[in-house]
Amino acid sequence: MLTNTDVTIYRREYDKACGLDKWVKTYVPAAWWFKEEKSTLTPEGRVNAGVYTIRIPNTKISVKKDDYIVKGNCNIRMETVKDLEGKEKIRVTSVNHNTFGGNPHIKVVGV
Repeated sequence: MLTNTDVTIYRREYDKACGLDKWVKTYVPAAWWFKEEKSTLTPEGRVNAGVYTIRIPNTKISVKKDDYIVKGNCNIRMETVKDLEGKEKIRVTSVNHNTFGGNPHIKVVGV
């Protein structure tokens, strides 16, 4: 599988010890990052948005809807989403585990 960057995944997990959610960071050294510009006509006019597709060749990585993925190796200790301001990031909207064929991978789509 072709890769063009590394990524950092931030996933929310419940911490039983403190009774709150915390963000757990996972670094992925190889991934495919692709951005596609889409637009929609609404009564207010045309709305443009970037839709991202990320393919991760490691199928053992844990990623789910509403996680955040940052392009590159991000060393921020995230407590809120505002901590990622200024970084190229996406919020995960869907995850597919493509474990069949010659290139098993995780396909992530987000905005």
